[in-house]
Amino acid sequence: MADKRTYTAGRFFLEVNNSRVAFLKKFDGLHMEADIVANDLGPDNFQSKHVANIKWTPGKATVGAGMGKGMYEWIKQSFDKSYSYQNGTLIAADFDYKAQSSLTFTQALITEVAFPKLDGSSKDAIYLDVSFDAEQVRWAKGDGNKINGTYGVKQKAWLASNFRFSMGGLPTQRVATIDAFTWKCACAQDQIGIHREPTKHPAKVTVPDIKFSISMADYDAWADEAKKWFIDGKHLAENEMEGSIELLGPDMSQVVGTISLKNCGFKKFSKGALEANSEKIARFDVEMYVEHMTFEMPYTDA
Repeated sequence: MADKRTYTAGRFFLEVNNSRVAFLKKFDGLHMEADIVANDLGPDNFQSKHVANIKWTPGKATVGAGMGKGMYEWIKQSFDKSYSYQNGTLIAADFDYKAQSSLTFTQALITEVAFPKLDGSSKDAIYLDVSFDAEQVRWAKGDGNKINGTYGVKQKAWLASNFRFSMGGLPTQRVATIDAFTWKCACAQDQIGIHREPTKHPAKVTVPDIKFSISMADYDAWADEAKKWFIDGKHLAENEMEGSIELLGPDMSQVVGTISLKNCGFKKFSKGALEANSEKIARFDVEMYVEHMTFEMPYTDA
């Protein structure tokens, strides 16, 4: 009898809200973990240890543009309402793409969405790291069905070099880079005595600051606005600005994703480092706070 073949780390898929997540580069997490309590025993030279609580570690999916309707709506709803519960399943398969095991999670909340650095000189594709906490996870044996096949998504590829930035009425055509940033929603656990697994509840949303670099050709306009904000005292709510980060298709005109930035203000304004005998483009750096952020993409399932 031939040895049973193991399954590889590269044969898997994820479903969220009954919609398969395409462009899924990596998945990790949803491991079982226990909080251990140690009792020091006076007459004995050892500790007695006991399980206090059990929990599931957060899941983390790295997804691209064609993330699927379920994942996209989960992210969008989380940004819009600060939270959204979803269910899903992770299927792992063997070398022949036959399902060998499954992890099913319920009542999961997105806790982080990390956007990578955007850089006009980059050749990299864009992937988002989506982390979430689930109330309950269960594993089961796979049904042996094949998981490969064709399922269409019509999104254009996201490239780190294809983006357009706007902020108020300031010149932004020469924005060279936008640093990586992460939207976060803290998740509180409610330990209920009659249940082993705690319920999860959104506690606090943290909207990230945005830091970007611009060519010195646009310095004067930004410096004038920074002077009004920092020195002239025009940094009240009515002086805040709105902006956006648009992810563009290969033709640099079609918008394939938009991150809207609302109620923004200067946090830091600085000239870039000066270096003797350098041929680098001179740039200055701007860091702005953002009170609210939304995420949109023209999603279409095939």
